[in-house]
Amino acid sequence: MAYKLVITEHADELLDSALRYLIYQLKNEQAAVHLLNEVEKIYGRLEENPMQFPISQDTYLAGRGYHEAIVGQMNYTILFRVETDIVIIAGVFHQLENYWEKL
Repeated sequence: MAYKLVITEHADELLDSALRYLIYQLKNEQAAVHLLNEVEKIYGRLEENPMQFPISQDTYLAGRGYHEAIVGQMNYTILFRVETDIVIIAGVFHQLENYWEKL
């Protein structure tokens, strides 16, 4: 079953912010490219089978049906929920953030 991916405007803004931080603050364009590539890979996997990713370990988020996909080799998490055949991307967060506060 193929799922439709819906990326919220907020999620796009969070990803853009993370990329700008990596490029302009840390001066690490390679890390920004890696982050973007890994996020795109996860988005593809979410379209195929979002249930391969676990429900959030945070009880607040889990209670609202959020799942977490960890971005490989980076400290970022993609937070999403599934509604029937639609995957809604809520945000891309650094793992040190209290991201449930930013939803």
